[in-house]
Amino acid sequence: MQLEWISGSGWLVFAAQNSDSAIRAQALARMDSDGGVAYISLADDGGDSLLDDMEDLGAPTGYMIDIELEDSATIRQQLKDISMIVLESGTSLDSLARLLRGSVADALREAYEGGALILVEGLAVNLFGRWSVSDSGRIFEGLNWLKNVFIEPNVSSIEESRAVQMVLRAHPRAMALEIGVDSALALGAGGQLEVWGAGQVTVALGSYYA
Repeated sequence: MQLEWISGSGWLVFAAQNSDSAIRAQALARMDSDGGVAYISLADDGGDSLLDDMEDLGAPTGYMIDIELEDSATIRQQLKDISMIVLESGTSLDSLARLLRGSVADALREAYEGGALILVEGLAVNLFGRWSVSDSGRIFEGLNWLKNVFIEPNVSSIEESRAVQMVLRAHPRAMALEIGVDSALALGAGGQLEVWGAGQVTVALGSYYA
């Protein structure tokens, strides 16, 4: 079974955790140097530590986007000429899922299609597959940027995640993508696929493929 994702000129990078400076540095090295960096953070500190770390890593000029308060036209304009977007999760997947629906997700996709690198960190990666699992353990439809996939951060095997087990039981044709600690999966145009960091990226398949 082959991994499939939405087409675009940029990169999609899914990192297991927030605050991984090594992965962020690699993403900075891969981004188009002509544009700036935009940040979206639902972390408790509002993204302050993210901005500090990126500045220490030598990131170009950037700014925070408030996806809760800004309207869709403003968000699209803010992302228009951006070369890299960092999306940092908080402790609640439900909150991020609510905010990323509709026009915000469309604006992110347009940026990626235009060549931006999108670095998705921590719990947020869970939203970009076909299925996600809510804070209460309910399976719901994800953004489906990775087709027929459930993405789980900070685990390296099916035994470590009840969410992975639950999705594969409910959807026998599903693929679970497990991204371990200090690791990231990078997906580029033309089917480019790279594993960054510690290299702990594993795949589990539903019973259909047994």
